[in-house]
Amino acid sequence: MKEYSPEAIRNVSFIGHGACGKTMLTEALLFAMKAIDRMGSIDEGTTHSDFTKEEIERKSSIATSLLTAEYKDHKFNLLDTPGFSDFIGEVKGALHVSDFAMTVVHGVSGLEVVTEQVWQFATDDAVPRGFFVNQMDKENANFDAVLEQLENTFGNTAAIHYAVNPGVAFNQVIDVLGQKLLTFEKGGKTTKGDVPADLQDKAAELRETLMERAAEADDDLLEKYFDAGELTQDEILKGLKAGIRNGTLHPVLCGAAVPQFGMQELAQFLIDYAPSPEEMGIETGKVPETGEDVELKPDANAPSAALVFKTTTEAHIGEMSYMRVYSGTIRSGDELANTSAGGMEKINQMYFSQGKERKGVDHVSAGDMGVLVKLKNTHTGDTLCDPAHKVLIEEPHFPEPGIRAAVIAGGGDEDKLGEGLQILQKADPTFNVTFDPELKQTILSGQGDAQFAVILSRLKERFGVQAHLVEPRIPYRETIKTKAEAEGKHKKQSGGRGQFGLAWLRIEPMPRGEGYEFVDEIVGGAIPRQFIPAVDKGVQETMTKGVVAGYPVVDVKVTVFDGKYHTVDSDEFSFKMAGSIGFKEAVKNSKTVILEPVYEVEIKVPQENMGDVMGDISSRRGKVASMDSEGKWQLIKATIPLAELYKYANTLRSLTSGRGMHRRKFSHYEEVPGDIQAKLVEEHEKEKAEG
Repeated sequence: MKEYSPEAIRNVSFIGHGACGKTMLTEALLFAMKAIDRMGSIDEGTTHSDFTKEEIERKSSIATSLLTAEYKDHKFNLLDTPGFSDFIGEVKGALHVSDFAMTVVHGVSGLEVVTEQVWQFATDDAVPRGFFVNQMDKENANFDAVLEQLENTFGNTAAIHYAVNPGVAFNQVIDVLGQKLLTFEKGGKTTKGDVPADLQDKAAELRETLMERAAEADDDLLEKYFDAGELTQDEILKGLKAGIRNGTLHPVLCGAAVPQFGMQELAQFLIDYAPSPEEMGIETGKVPETGEDVELKPDANAPSAALVFKTTTEAHIGEMSYMRVYSGTIRSGDELANTSAGGMEKINQMYFSQGKERKGVDHVSAGDMGVLVKLKNTHTGDTLCDPAHKVLIEEPHFPEPGIRAAVIAGGGDEDKLGEGLQILQKADPTFNVTFDPELKQTILSGQGDAQFAVILSRLKERFGVQAHLVEPRIPYRETIKTKAEAEGKHKKQSGGRGQFGLAWLRIEPMPRGEGYEFVDEIVGGAIPRQFIPAVDKGVQETMTKGVVAGYPVVDVKVTVFDGKYHTVDSDEFSFKMAGSIGFKEAVKNSKTVILEPVYEVEIKVPQENMGDVMGDISSRRGKVASMDSEGKWQLIKATIPLAELYKYANTLRSLTSGRGMHRRKFSHYEEVPGDIQAKLVEEHEKEKAEG
């Protein structure tokens, strides 16, 4: 592969809702660019993007694939991303290293849920973006309806192509810029002709819209357009490129991937209008020690700096790190600093990626992307750079987990389960895994059930662990509402030296969240000074185990105010037992309550779903704190007990046809209702009885 300068490189993400045809579009582009000899098929599991076992079985993408092509003296890095919400974090990583996002829209279904979500991701990352309306050869395809939908939702659209005969007979578009009729033939050939008389007014109208949008992208062009009412072709092209670059103009193309209609035109559009790394300009990183800004120029001769945006593992290869080089040149044999995790990495094998296939290379230069293998301690989001010019590049910000479950290994493979999950998590930062010592459960937090199903499949496939999911336990707490006193007496005589300790304890409630306080009010040596800490220890050990329902006791002040001891039989153990017994008895003499964790939940839903979502919040014992609007969206802030949030993401998607989103964070503990407390106490007593 020849050497390409940054201005000749195009880093393009293909984003959109599932089943809009992103994978076949990238496959068709590779074929049109002669990067592959034949197009693969999703049904046959032969596409270059969807090559993992899970993707072939599901017939859909679950991970971003990096595809490489050379065409007309340009190097293309095409990133085919998943289109289902459970795997939407993959889109964040791809967009973070892209210079252009082509949003693919189904010609029949039009705008769908994930389309809006990933468009917002691209907007947040300031990635220039456009649309490709795909599958115009499908029955009931309607380009006019989709174009209107895109304009009404996103604004600032401008048709580059106009589908003349959408539907099963589709084979023609109007080239709006050139005012020509393009006729597609199978095999990728295109012929040009004049726009038919009955479509000339439509073509002129679309060109006028395109000219207006191009003028709005440049103040000088806008002034000329106001004065003359017209722009030259070169001026339109200049404004179009500027508008795309600064995100004020969103071009709309169309075609059909499978029969290869519009692929050459799409490739040429990316060459002409998708910004290059050179045009996107300087990336700003940080000096790790000081936090000062440092410029990363897309220059092959500058100090090297790259960001790992994706990590995978494959059998017989190991861990593979996908990187974009922002500055300098990374070569095989280089020693690079990992400024995110610390330490050094020796660069050995390097590849350009073609999805499931790879081509070995000896270097990757500024603006380009490549794959490193078998790095020691480098994962998604890490920066690799010249040790003499250390820099930290901002990592992708992945969506927060919205669903959690406990995972249990069959056959006692808990160690293999933990090891496997840790490896998978390094490759996929969109889910978290933690072991909760209090709950004695391994907790998965992620994006949805489909993601969890893939994780379980990979655990079985790669690590031989048969695991299943259960509902996580809830970290309830116990506390008291009234003062109480009790005697704690431990006496044991079994021949020879005995055991004796007696302590009187007073307990009283503390404000919520204040924790625990131990007070020594012993006078006159009723309990020798050296045994007082043992009483405290006995109380604290009992608090961790709970008294009424087996949950830790919190927010209690404990005072030891009297006691007795024996000069021979008393020791630390005896007074630790006395403290434990006295605390249990005092709690039983008090009014006890069980507390549950309550989460602050922020929910974003369409206006039309407000009623259903509000009703569901009420059914979950939730309390609405505030409501606000954000365009056509409604923002609800509520507090909901954690016990009522299991699989809430699934319910929210169901109530909102997939459009609803939510975030959660721990807020506070509050008392559970009496019926739930009675149930928890009953369950605890039953467990004790069963041993």
